[in-house]
Amino acid sequence: MSNPTEDIHRRKIAEIASDYSKHGYKVLVEPKEQELPNFLGGFRPDLVAIGPQYSVVVEVKIGTETAASERFQELVQTIQQQPGWRFSLVVVDPRTDEVTPSIQPLRDLGDITERLNEAEDLFREGSKDAAFIVLVSSTEAILRHIAIKENLPLERVPSSALFKELYSLGLLSINALNICLRALTVRNAIVHGFESPGLDDIFHSLLAVIPELLEELNRPKE
Repeated sequence: MSNPTEDIHRRKIAEIASDYSKHGYKVLVEPKEQELPNFLGGFRPDLVAIGPQYSVVVEVKIGTETAASERFQELVQTIQQQPGWRFSLVVVDPRTDEVTPSIQPLRDLGDITERLNEAEDLFREGSKDAAFIVLVSSTEAILRHIAIKENLPLERVPSSALFKELYSLGLLSINALNICLRALTVRNAIVHGFESPGLDDIFHSLLAVIPELLEELNRPKE
């Protein structure tokens, strides 16, 4: 009898391999030790994607209840010291099989600022559902920039896991965490066609958290 968790793990690795291959990468799935660079020090990743500009070491983790980034922190730092190499942690929630699908770079901060202004304009014009979706996506982009700044391998984690990881590492206050998680629930209700009571309140609550997030993003690393 197959193990459901192992099935999800294998399927996700195959999906990621296909994703990278379509973008022109040479993909090694569960590579042998002799196929890996020496700086990995015996670590056997689930996948390595070798590209013309940079290469990526990919690890897939099933489950979002515990902090994942701390386990890989030393490995991330080692990989980032190698020119042209990156680490990507893919976290999958087995209850939803949710994972961020894109391997494209995040928006830059100028784009995020424009999106925040767009959200406020839409809200004032009465397009509140659209405004809220834009605001939540912009907030998440800021949080992913915080993760990048801190060298955390959180590029492809689901949104809820991203919020919890940043909180567990002291990069997000409990108030901001609760507001972000509530906003995510409301966002999901909107995109799935449900009514969104209390939208005005959560919109303004999330907007009020943005300065705190930007302050964390701009804080110099210790």
